Amino acid sequence: MLDRSKFWSAATTVGTITRSPAMTVEVLPAIPQVMISGDFANAMARFDFPAPVGLLAQAKGERYSLRLARNRILVVGLDLTAEPQSWLDGMAMSSMTGALAVIEISGTARMELVARGTAIDPESASPCAALHFAGVNSILYKYDDRLRLHFDRGLVSYMADWIVANDIPGSKSAL
Repeated sequence: MLDRSKFWSAATTVGTITRSPAMTVEVLPAIPQVMISGDFANAMARFDFPAPVGLLAQAKGERYSLRLARNRILVVGLDLTAEPQSWLDGMAMSSMTGALAVIEISGTARMELVARGTAIDPESASPCAALHFAGVNSILYKYDDRLRLHFDRGLVSYMADWIVANDIPGSKSAL
């Protein structure tokens, strides 16, 4: 059998993808994440987290939720180790901690990277935080003075390569 290990890029780990005076992009350590489908109002009451925010909206605190669709949210900061991960009280709960990677984008050029990655209008609010970014299903929102982007963990190397290849002025790869 052929050895395809040399064919694939090395996995990108936690840490800086690129850093410059204008922008820093980092892969964050795993953050507890749970996808809830169904009656998320019930989930909000049960687990005490705020109403979900949408695309480029400001998320605050250690526990917050992001709207993905009409009846689907992603709760960040909620650990389900003690809860059943199935259908419960009108909602389905699935841990996404291992499935979704999170990168953090900071600096004055962060919106230029967004403009290259997607066709959204950054001035228009949307109740849904889900979008296509660099061809990848993603979730984008503000966290403090930075942006956070969640996407399939298996695509971290691709996303790192895409960000570096887009050469935002003043950026320098840390790979």
